[in-house]
Amino acid sequence: MTLKKFAGLTAAFAMATGAMTSAASAQDVSMAFIVKDMNNPYYWRMGEGAKRAAEELGIELSYVSAEFNGDIEGQIGVVETELVKGHDAIVLVPMNGTALIPKIMEANAAGIPVITADTRVDDGPAKVETFVGLDERTSFAGMAEWVVEQMGGEGQVAILEGFRGSSTAELRLNGMMDVFDASSGIEVVASISADWDQEKGLKASEDILQAHPEVDAIIGSNDLMALGAVQAVKGAGKLDEIIVVGDDAIPSALAALKAGELNATIDGNTDLVGYEAVMAAYRHVTEGETLDEWIVVDSSIMTAADVTQEYLDGRGITLD
Repeated sequence: MTLKKFAGLTAAFAMATGAMTSAASAQDVSMAFIVKDMNNPYYWRMGEGAKRAAEELGIELSYVSAEFNGDIEGQIGVVETELVKGHDAIVLVPMNGTALIPKIMEANAAGIPVITADTRVDDGPAKVETFVGLDERTSFAGMAEWVVEQMGGEGQVAILEGFRGSSTAELRLNGMMDVFDASSGIEVVASISADWDQEKGLKASEDILQAHPEVDAIIGSNDLMALGAVQAVKGAGKLDEIIVVGDDAIPSALAALKAGELNATIDGNTDLVGYEAVMAAYRHVTEGETLDEWIVVDSSIMTAADVTQEYLDGRGITLD
């Protein structure tokens, strides 16, 4: 299968680099890029894109995070620290749609523009210049359609959700349910939050397999949870019977695809999310550009056939 695109728009690299000003004007620009955590390869890849943009622009970039995903107070503390530094802009991947709003408002009051990436904040009094990220709902609707097709339109599915309250988790879930609710032959037998975590994904999947031994597919809202599901399915001796899919195209998921253990994942091009967010923030700061409300980045469904050496080389990945 070839890569299948679901989100329609992405800003071209040439367009972004064409908007640069001289290195002399860039040398005093500093920016904070605050993600949820550094433990998930998803954010490592996002950081690679952000750092590449900063290097091209010749600007100072502080790429930081809380200690772990779910540590909302920790992320609030990180934002506070970066606000004190007086950056020219902040790119934020918020853990929660509401908890970070007061800190964004502090940035607004200080005249520091804020861009959100990957995960949105809720509508309200905080001003965000743009959101850079996937069309998560459409992307996961595409994955759900792929799963339904593999199942021949009939069977039982179970869902491993991310953090409830996170816009990313909710949009991915809603995208799946748009398709499953419209598919008369599909029964959703469980939908459990496993908090983006592999061990929790394993435990939730074991519980699902015990309660619903006839389940035909387990959909992980990210690759780590999906890999936990793979462990549970292997342990039950049902690797050839149950479809398992994820999202993020992290290296361990790509290895599982090649090994025939994971059936599919979504490549959300998170390096491009990081790259475009930094570029957009730079254009806004240095040129006063009014940014589009949403800078959409493409996503693609990947199966084992798509994990080519050319793809791995392009991402700098070596699989054992």
